Amino acid sequence: MVLKEKSFPFQENENNNIEIERSEENQEQEVDIYRKAREEADVFLKNIEFIKKEEIIEVIPEEIKEETPVFVSPGWGVSLELQKQSLKTISLEGRIALTACFEREEKIKEGEEGDIPIAELQKALTIVSALEKMGEGRFDAIGHSEGGLNLAIAASLYPEKFRNLVFISPAGMIGKDSYMDLIKRFAIDEGIKEFKNMEKSNIDSFYKYFKGILKYVFKNPLLAHKEIKEISQMDIFKMTKYLKDRGVGVGFVCGADDKVFPIEEVIKNVNKQNLDHFISTTGDHGAFIFDDKHILLATDLLKNMDKKDEQN
Repeated sequence: MVLKEKSFPFQENENNNIEIERSEENQEQEVDIYRKAREEADVFLKNIEFIKKEEIIEVIPEEIKEETPVFVSPGWGVSLELQKQSLKTISLEGRIALTACFEREEKIKEGEEGDIPIAELQKALTIVSALEKMGEGRFDAIGHSEGGLNLAIAASLYPEKFRNLVFISPAGMIGKDSYMDLIKRFAIDEGIKEFKNMEKSNIDSFYKYFKGILKYVFKNPLLAHKEIKEISQMDIFKMTKYLKDRGVGVGFVCGADDKVFPIEEVIKNVNKQNLDHFISTTGDHGAFIFDDKHILLATDLLKNMDKKDEQN
């Protein structure tokens, strides 16, 4: 796969202008939602063990070139085995890379949920808990697909824990969606295309990915159903705007051939109010999993965002 990078100018279309011109009252209401959700999240973190320290995977490079670690938030159903390759690639750039194992048990029960859907909230709080167990300080992070949505929730609740975020084809980019349409685009439109276009060297990785997805679903079918339903109803751009307003760097990398979240729909929702960087590359939705070039593009974007922080 040949990687091409293209930055799109922010378009001030009608949808963007509506978003930019939201009343101060609506903005304050959103702040209140996150404030309330943070209070609820604090209680959950105090009373529930979302992850044990031994379930956190960390790869430390031989020579550390950048002190801020990079947390990787994986896509829906991506196995730990495939995540390890991403961590290794990041570590070769001189960054400590880490990720977490997500439980398939519902630890936040029905009736306890607030404004954030509980299945996605549980994953977000797993991320927060993992960072707390790894020590003080702020983290950079990369989130792919559903993992981007989980990361956005975690950072919106605890922005002080994050410095710069890069989202790789994250969920929630095209607004509220049909549950069945999302499944169709993911399993048929994207899945079949990825398999047909897969380079022979990556076929083994694709089969491991597919087996991991099946294992993920069968381990807790009801939770898997709930996660997909919640993914289809969330808007990541509301969260990234909130994060930008709080000084967290936000960058997006999207595949021009992504059938799950088509780029022509995505760019309708992109504006300078809700992110700092937007890069389109060749590649489909699963490119981050199967092609190191996309991982390197994400780490390069983090590096550029880090330099901007130093200049400021």
